[in-house]
Amino acid sequence: MPAKKSITKQMILDTALKLLKERGIEAINARCIAESLNCSTQPLYASFKNMDDLKKELKTKCQETYHSYIEFGIKNETTVYMQYLMSYINFAMENPHLFEYLYMQKITSNAEYDNNLNEIVINKIMEVSNISREKAESFFLSSWIFAHGIATQIVTGYVKWDQNTIRHFLMEEFKALRLYYVEAK
Repeated sequence: MPAKKSITKQMILDTALKLLKERGIEAINARCIAESLNCSTQPLYASFKNMDDLKKELKTKCQETYHSYIEFGIKNETTVYMQYLMSYINFAMENPHLFEYLYMQKITSNAEYDNNLNEIVINKIMEVSNISREKAESFFLSSWIFAHGIATQIVTGYVKWDQNTIRHFLMEEFKALRLYYVEAK
């Protein structure tokens, strides 16, 4: 009978996520993960073919964490527009290393994963504003680019804004976009 595996794949992923949250992508290597688990690197390679496979599953775990965060945030705001954008920025503020890992690298695999969330907001913009899908998508993309700019500036330490300041700028952007896309029909 083979010996029971004491370090599981889930333990490795949970540890990798914890290291990523605390120390950033530089900590995602076999040595750091094994050290955090108080083991050799052997259990890592028994659970994953290589570090690329581990990182691929870690990416999925990060995306799930982000998705859960956004879904929770959507329940705590008054409009879908503000819900999504404030949650996106708050995720960046509270999880700067995860945000950097998901949205500040050359990797573009997030786009498909985020489309489900984006679709909710685009449909709501169409419903509330009575505009075409094309305009609603442009409205959303302009909003998201603006929010992403705020989030990246916060993560990099360029600005240190509080919730009221962020909300104010998002509302100003919303008003400008509404004038451009909705009221200028």
